[in-house]
Amino acid sequence: MNSKRDHYSFDYAFVECVPGQNAEEYLQSEDDPGKALLLERIGELLAKMHGDVREAYGKLNAPLIQSPECHLLHVKNAEVQLAYSVQYIDEIRANRPKLLNTLYKFAEKIKPRRQYRFIHGELGPDHILFNEKLEPYLIDIEGAMFFDMEYEHCFLDLRFGEYYRYLKSEALDPDRMQFYRLHQHISLISAGLKLLHRGFPDQQFAKGLAEYHCQRVLQFIQ
Repeated sequence: MNSKRDHYSFDYAFVECVPGQNAEEYLQSEDDPGKALLLERIGELLAKMHGDVREAYGKLNAPLIQSPECHLLHVKNAEVQLAYSVQYIDEIRANRPKLLNTLYKFAEKIKPRRQYRFIHGELGPDHILFNEKLEPYLIDIEGAMFFDMEYEHCFLDLRFGEYYRYLKSEALDPDRMQFYRLHQHISLISAGLKLLHRGFPDQQFAKGLAEYHCQRVLQFIQ
């Protein structure tokens, strides 16, 4: 709602109710013949969304950006997240120079690109609802933007696990995938730590998140 009308001339919101299930809960349940159909439809929906291409990246409600290349934004972000993590994890502190050097090498391997695809930005099964006809709907779309499709697929791979095989694309750049995987693990170490420090109710989950991604990050330099 924008009741102050400072952004728009109206003060109401259009809301669609999707009477159905959360895909995360459904995929964690016992085997159901409908799972494969739902996953195939999610894959089709993603392929259609990722097929929307522009020559600059950015959100729909913001000026599109042409330079620098979008992956360079995540070089800076990884530096920030590592700086946070080294305060609390000895292994990350000891290996920070190697991790940064590996990150920079991965970034240097990436060839320039001038085509960016429309992505959700944080698409896990908890951000998908589906109705009684097994038609999927994406929710929490405030992060949707034109960006590298590989950024989305690294997240999909992590969140969907064994079901990611339904969502794979043949159009992915392996160098970008490698870079975004390392960036993702670095980011999730600090994410787990910040949940711990902010008093997240499930402290065991937050601790496990940081520890798991710490080990994954260290594999890149072993």
